[in-house]
Amino acid sequence: MKRQDYDHTKLTGMAADLETSLKEYGLAWIETDTEYLFYYGIDTDENECDDMDYSRFDFRVMDKGLNVKEEYDWIEDWDGINSYAGIYITGERLQYAIHALLDYYGHENIFGSSYYEGLTYDEIVPKD
Repeated sequence: MKRQDYDHTKLTGMAADLETSLKEYGLAWIETDTEYLFYYGIDTDENECDDMDYSRFDFRVMDKGLNVKEEYDWIEDWDGINSYAGIYITGERLQYAIHALLDYYGHENIFGSSYYEGLTYDEIVPKD
């Protein structure tokens, strides 16, 4: 399925609103019966408060049944990640495990390199 075929009205994230989820946390997703479409931040811009907000995003589809510890078998310090994130990473609630891993290791280590400029916020979030 193409990215555009997903129901973007079901886009959700780590925060109460999508703008915060994407621009500050750098992650939002659409959940289907079998998979997640993740949007994640790949580039930032400085705003007037000198904070860094994500301005460009890439995407990746992941199966809901993904075993995080098998997929990222190069990670040795799961206890450290769990302590850092304040959660216990399991195969359940994949979106929160991915958020913790992105925050800890960065998008290139979790999703790989992006080879294009990425999408803007307005290209991802549906207009009302």
